[in-house]
Amino acid sequence: MDSGLAMEATGREEEFMRSLFQSYYARLQPGDLAPKSVEAREFGLGSWVKKIESRHFSFKSAQDLKSYLVRNTPFFISYSTAYYEFPDRRPMPKKNWLGADLVFDLDADHLKLECLEKGEHEKGWVCEKCLSLVRSETVKLIEEFLIPDFGFSESEVSVNFSGNRGYHVHIRSPEVLGMSGWARKEAADYIAGIGLDAESIFSTNAAGKMSGPTTQSAGWQGKIARRFASLLSAGKLEAAGVEHAVARRLEKNSAKVLEGIARGNWDTVNLTKPEKARLSQAVVGSAGVCIEGFGEAGGEVDAGVTFDVSKLIRLPNSLHGETGLSAKSISGVSALAQFDPMRDAVVFGNSPVKVKCGRVPKFAVGGIEFGPYSGGEETELPENAAAYLLCKRKAVLAGK
Repeated sequence: MDSGLAMEATGREEEFMRSLFQSYYARLQPGDLAPKSVEAREFGLGSWVKKIESRHFSFKSAQDLKSYLVRNTPFFISYSTAYYEFPDRRPMPKKNWLGADLVFDLDADHLKLECLEKGEHEKGWVCEKCLSLVRSETVKLIEEFLIPDFGFSESEVSVNFSGNRGYHVHIRSPEVLGMSGWARKEAADYIAGIGLDAESIFSTNAAGKMSGPTTQSAGWQGKIARRFASLLSAGKLEAAGVEHAVARRLEKNSAKVLEGIARGNWDTVNLTKPEKARLSQAVVGSAGVCIEGFGEAGGEVDAGVTFDVSKLIRLPNSLHGETGLSAKSISGVSALAQFDPMRDAVVFGNSPVKVKCGRVPKFAVGGIEFGPYSGGEETELPENAAAYLLCKRKAVLAGK
């Protein structure tokens, strides 16, 4: 048995976790699981070893869906963002596409994670810093893009935890229902800041004075100014790509710089022409977002989910087979800002379970810290913490 980073799960672990998943689904109400127009959605199901093993399933009602989950208990269940006349038909054209929600998938894997770069944990493990950062990006997506720029109301926006490393933001509105994949890609491009360049944001007059947006400017211009002001106030300009000497000068004179930006004057500190050019590039670069890459001010979005009009995505309030956590629905942006997945998406109890752990960094489940474990030791954990490690293949059940 491997006592390293991963543990080799057996049928015992699968059986144990299936029993826990089954009990969870049995105690839910049908309406807790069923998406809007459940009868028009396609579903995909996953096993202990594969997230989507089969698709083209459909359910006639919320009760039909719940009964299936209790009876068969897959480890993953996803549903289509699209609505179909015949959701279980194949190939895809025979389903008769009727429209789709607009969905954004934000994942910690798409972010520049300082904890990962510093070697605080391995790739694939998610810590409190990872979850906090992706939560902030999700709030930013809603508060800085979807509501003010796109004009959606908060009632049209719903959010759920993905069950693992991020969040899913769903827009359900007649205005998005018939959007083409191309139109959805344009929305993702806007959020990503695709096409932004310094020359379209900043200008230099004949005297060489640099002007730009204020924190009150609309659209991306205002976002860039607000992001820069935030980085300046926090002393993090260098981390955003501003060269060291320039960052030090700006931060030393931060009050004067912020006062200037409030008037659109980005030239309150003497910089050379090349320094100004590099500063403007860094400011815009820190604001733009590379889809499935790194960024600062924009929303970190998996663009494929947004413009794929037949995409399957995690069913809200279902369980995630890699964590045992719920893909919990979250009631509004204010609740999202306070949401802690390792507390609020935990569904299992505290009954003791003996496990043999692999190497595991310190982690917390349900407000209680566990570990770190060096690998190979047997320990007794609450059911919720044991389930988390078993699903992540970081532990196996102890004993024969």
